[in-house]
Amino acid sequence: TVVEKKVADDIGADVGALRGAPVAARRASAARRVAARAPLVTRANADIMSEVGTVQLSAGQLEAQRYVASNRFRLQKDKGPTFEKRWAERKSRLANLDGFRFFTLMRRVENSPGGPPMAPSAEEEYDYVSLTIWEDKSGFDAWRTGEAFKEAHGGGTIFGFAEMLISSLLVLKGGPKPAFYDGLLPVVKPPPEGTPWKAVGGWRDVPADGVNPLDTDVFVAMNRFKVLEGKEEAFEKRWAERESKLEEMDGFLTFLLLRRDALKAEDGFNYSTLTVWKNRAAFDAWRASSANKNAHAKADESAPMFDGPPSPVMYEGVLALLSEKGA
Repeated sequence: TVVEKKVADDIGADVGALRGAPVAARRASAARRVAARAPLVTRANADIMSEVGTVQLSAGQLEAQRYVASNRFRLQKDKGPTFEKRWAERKSRLANLDGFRFFTLMRRVENSPGGPPMAPSAEEEYDYVSLTIWEDKSGFDAWRTGEAFKEAHGGGTIFGFAEMLISSLLVLKGGPKPAFYDGLLPVVKPPPEGTPWKAVGGWRDVPADGVNPLDTDVFVAMNRFKVLEGKEEAFEKRWAERESKLEEMDGFLTFLLLRRDALKAEDGFNYSTLTVWKNRAAFDAWRASSANKNAHAKADESAPMFDGPPSPVMYEGVLALLSEKGA
């Protein structure tokens, strides 16, 4: 079909652009890393997830304490419930895999009234994002090259997953776009008793009719930054030294500072915050609190670090899964 051809062309263009891109050598240690942005090794591979590459970090940058894998989707009009049903009914044993910490399928919603406005290019935002937090990159790599990935993605590759979704449901607008991150400075709070995130066989059993949206499990707020080249270490240092009382806030669940794991972020956002809340009311209460104001009090007191203002985006998370360790 025309839609299938367009998606195939989109994915092919992505791979063509990525094939032959320089990829960094393996990180020297799990702690502080080598500084110089030296020429990088070249590798060709048809697997998009292998093509992202890892940029070298300066000696003063923070070590990763989690690894975050996401896939971003734009949908045809009114296809959200259909898309959610496909996810609810997919075969997966994700929660049983070594290194798994947290998953949710995030559907974009409007920002809170009175909060920061969305970027002028809000129409270009992705409608849904699948987000998985792993203990480290080795757990993610084991999953994406193993049988569990093949079971869940209709053939074993990101291409197979895209073809499966488009050919059977015709829900997507263009191809999916993966994005990967180092997770820094994790703050994790155990979920309340009775939270329905326990998986049977590694996946939630959630009824979906393809007509109505799935019930919301969590609320997710992200604030994305285009940090100037050379300012990455200072940006991370600012976040590491800031005072935060997130753990004291009702409804708070998880925080991570995300550092894009790519040679170059195609959207320019090389950092983002990720905060998971029990619901939107809890997030709005924190945003209006003195704790939030105090945490951001010194944000404008240092030299410029950004190419433009931060760009917030909000989501409702469905099909949430959580490991016994928390996120």
